Amino acid sequence: MSGAGAQGPMRLTVDARNDQYDPDDDRWLDQAGSLYQGLRAEVDVVPGERAVPGAKGMVDQLIIALGSAGAFNAAVECFRAWLGRDRDRRIDLTWDDGGVMRSVRLTGGATDTATLRELAVLAARQAGDQPWPAGTEPS
Repeated sequence: MSGAGAQGPMRLTVDARNDQYDPDDDRWLDQAGSLYQGLRAEVDVVPGERAVPGAKGMVDQLIIALGSAGAFNAAVECFRAWLGRDRDRRIDLTWDDGGVMRSVRLTGGATDTATLRELAVLAARQAGDQPWPAGTEPS
């Protein structure tokens, strides 16, 4: 991805969840698929685990590469749009921060904006971009 710094793009694992559905429920697979499809259209997807051929369902997680603050912003907009459609949805994000695994849970009603802001700064720093521009922070 262009704009990636010396460390390369930040890898962020995206795990869509909803306690109202079984993970193999076709309705849930359609909902999670819409998030993953939207992310694939906006940011780079890193090859990860593949679904077992012939098994029902799809990969539960998606790994995206954030090579710039712009890519992070595009991902956040996808998250917001998807979460805004159903209050029972959530997205669990995990990433490696210098050898320490960190995570945050995004929900439609309550998102830890301080952690999201910190994640944005980390993604920009790792990509070699300037710190998150004023007035464009996630809210």
